[in-house]
Amino acid sequence: MKFIDENSLNRLNFKELLSRIDMYSGYGKSKLNNLSNFLVGEEEKLEKEFERMEKIYNLISNDKREMLKLEMILYKFDNIRKTVDNAINNIILDTVDLFELKVQLMAMIELNLLLNENRDVFSDYILEDIGELLKALDPNNEKIATFYIYESYSVILKEIRRQKKEVENRLFNETDYETIQKLKNERLSILVDEEREEFKIRRNLTGLVKEFAPIFLNNTEKIGELDFVLGKVRFAKEYNGIKPIVSKKKEIILKDAVNLEVKEVLETKNKKYTPISIKLNVGTTMITGANMGGKSVALKTIAENVLLFQMGFFVFAKYASIPLLDFIFFVSDDMQDISKGLSTFGAEIIKLKEINSYVKNGTGLIVFDEFARGTNPKEGQKFVRALAKYLNEKSSISVITTHFDSVVENNMKHYQVVGLKNLDFENLKNSLKANNSLELIQDNMDFTLEESIETEVPKDALNIAKLIGLDDEISEMIYKEYEWEEQ
Repeated sequence: MKFIDENSLNRLNFKELLSRIDMYSGYGKSKLNNLSNFLVGEEEKLEKEFERMEKIYNLISNDKREMLKLEMILYKFDNIRKTVDNAINNIILDTVDLFELKVQLMAMIELNLLLNENRDVFSDYILEDIGELLKALDPNNEKIATFYIYESYSVILKEIRRQKKEVENRLFNETDYETIQKLKNERLSILVDEEREEFKIRRNLTGLVKEFAPIFLNNTEKIGELDFVLGKVRFAKEYNGIKPIVSKKKEIILKDAVNLEVKEVLETKNKKYTPISIKLNVGTTMITGANMGGKSVALKTIAENVLLFQMGFFVFAKYASIPLLDFIFFVSDDMQDISKGLSTFGAEIIKLKEINSYVKNGTGLIVFDEFARGTNPKEGQKFVRALAKYLNEKSSISVITTHFDSVVENNMKHYQVVGLKNLDFENLKNSLKANNSLELIQDNMDFTLEESIETEVPKDALNIAKLIGLDDEISEMIYKEYEWEEQ
């Protein structure tokens, strides 16, 4: 069972969010690119991950130099696992391969020294000793980042190179053409011997690399994990992420949760961002409000933070308690399916069929943003009501936004966007006369979610129409429609 589908990831812009995380080593980049979620049953494992992150967070908050030192070393680790795999498969390594291995072995020793200085924080990332392999690649104990097939590897190689040097000296001083040709042939023969002996040495070194491959690969795994966790900590620190509680209950509690992308867009326009607070239980939670009331943003905020949690990240809220889930679905306008010839509603129905197979086999988060808005209102209302009832009987946590009336039942949780409910309409109406801008209404919209016992959606569309002002005849007809409905 796949945890989250590609379309849901795209709707949440999750890949763009992850692109903000910097990885310094090739192993860390590989870890980020192959990101996987924690599974139900791995609560203890996730709690330990959060504890490690918290320790590192506190360390770098008190001493930024530690982070800088680590980053400088991590830069030295390109991903050379393929080289080690070649050695395992008896493919003889060349001098470039052996050079890269030597550089990383030296960097491993350097990294270990630094990790041991803060062993209480980095104990899980301490590398295994692999000094014997380094000695083989640095037989003269030069401790410099170069590699050469050293003469100390072989008495035969030393003698061959002595002969080669002697012939080359004679060549340099010789003027007779025939003698020069003989010396060149002699040198060529020596080069063949030299290459043959160097090959033997590289073959022996490849065998040694193969012997130490499990330790080396295990160390690279730890380096990747260290780089990845440091990246997650930097990410949390930069955007004020907090350590969430790993809940044992199937409920999601978020207080003042933030969607980074939306928050940044609003801040660039000097507009206020309203954090989301909500409690979601198994069954259906309905969120209602006017079309410009921020319901979609609320859903993205919830889903983004829940997804971050499942992937082992701190979340962007003042408080968060979240359980591990089996899957996440985020269903809204699917332009990708529309481009294939499906209507919005058709695409939603296809996705609903897929979701149906998941809810029978696990507990997840299912999010529908304005389900059935792509069909006529009467039918749409029936579909939303039926969907809400169906999901309310399942073991998953489901959230549906809608502007349809009479879809919320008493046994469902209901949140309303406050919208224009508490607004001083006369003051705003006067402001609109001076500055006839819809942005002014948007700026005065309260996007806070409040739990409600009402089953009807707020009539903010009517309020907005009153504020903007309509032709008297049209206004009168609209008001009569509302009066007729309420009789």
